[in-house]
Amino acid sequence: MSSIFAALGTAGNALDVLEQAMAVVQNNVSNASTPGYVTQTLQLNARLFDPSNNAWGGLAAGNVQSSRSVFAENSVWAANQQVGSATQQSTALQAVQGSFDVTGTNGIPGALSSLYSAFSAWSNAPDNATNQQQVLAAAKTVVQAFNTTASSIDSVRAQANQQTQTAVKQINLLSSQIAAVNGQIRDGGQHDGGLDAQLYSNLEQLSNLVDISVQTESDGTVSVLMGGQIPLVTGETANPLSVSASNPPGGSASGPPPQQIIAANGQDVTDKVQQGQLGGLLQITNSVLPSIGGGSNQQGTLNQLAQSFADRVNTLLTSGQTASGAAGVPLFTYNSASSSSTAGTLAINPSMTPSQLAAVDPGPPRVANGIADKLSQLQNPSSPSDKINGLSYTDFYSSIATNVGSLASSASQEQITSQQTLTQAQNARSQLSGVSLNDQAAALLEFQDAYQASAQAFSTIRNTITYLLQTMQSLQ
Repeated sequence: MSSIFAALGTAGNALDVLEQAMAVVQNNVSNASTPGYVTQTLQLNARLFDPSNNAWGGLAAGNVQSSRSVFAENSVWAANQQVGSATQQSTALQAVQGSFDVTGTNGIPGALSSLYSAFSAWSNAPDNATNQQQVLAAAKTVVQAFNTTASSIDSVRAQANQQTQTAVKQINLLSSQIAAVNGQIRDGGQHDGGLDAQLYSNLEQLSNLVDISVQTESDGTVSVLMGGQIPLVTGETANPLSVSASNPPGGSASGPPPQQIIAANGQDVTDKVQQGQLGGLLQITNSVLPSIGGGSNQQGTLNQLAQSFADRVNTLLTSGQTASGAAGVPLFTYNSASSSSTAGTLAINPSMTPSQLAAVDPGPPRVANGIADKLSQLQNPSSPSDKINGLSYTDFYSSIATNVGSLASSASQEQITSQQTLTQAQNARSQLSGVSLNDQAAALLEFQDAYQASAQAFSTIRNTITYLLQTMQSLQ
């Protein structure tokens, strides 16, 4: 009789375990679209079957197992880091590229061309007041073109600086959330599928912002390092980052300072940030933009062009004379105290009047239009003094625009390629550990069949026990 009661208990226990298994399947289906969620499976264990020792076997529920693949997660994070960096660089570089005209008809090249034409007309009639006025008007257009381009670069820089601040705030927020989840895991949530999903969703978001490496600890918590060295999360502790901007000692250009990332312990860890949105933004603000618009340690090619052109025009004019014999005066002014702000501060000499334009080359021999003619030849220079790095001013500008275009094209292509890589990595992860509704439906049918069989066994055993008890009572 005891064996029958044991069989009843075994069948009843099987029903409980199968109900748990079906509940896990239902949870999988419900969370199929939850970010970070992976398939959970209830581990089913066979109980010891040894009737001689009153062990009657049956089914036991083990832990809920996660199908998460660490390799697949790392692949997604690596690709996501590249997407974040390439996207930020592509966006910024496209904005910079829009400031550089490559047709030669607008912007700085168009303005230079108009000024060369005005110089040429003035050379043909140096005492003509209209020609003199046209030179000043064309020079103002050149100033405006340089000022506008410099302002556009400064705008991109300011936006990138603000985005850097935002990215660091997001990194700190996600780090705090991961630390909080670690605390919940330590409090008994190690096998909680919801906490697991939240944790890995946060990690994926974090990987888009900065390059991370993740170490899973024995208690189920994770430690997160930035750049493989700087701790962002350790157990339940988040280590916040901050942004600082200061000119390094010995800087010669006095331009905008570089953006520095400071760790919780005060260490400058900027060089540890290579990927993610933060890495892309630092590349733009600390390298690309300073090379064009100037920075704390470099003049920038745009400022180099503006200063070289202004200096050459001023040198020629101040070496000449007006028709009345008055000494020539400079046409352009700029802030000479900061070589990285030349393009932005370039202006027309406020005391300059059209009649002060010095067209005469005093020689010897004296040439009435000598200076005006030299200025008109700046468009197609033959003298090294009229060139910058061996290029005409227009060609030097074209080299800047070409470089910006090349960088923008490379960043755009990298964005496309890295996004494709990310999609492939996410698809591979989904195949390995994502919820397959077809697989879950098949598992549910299997558990339902087993449940029905166990229920039938339970009912049969119960009826048998009832019959035996009734028979025993009738015999008394």
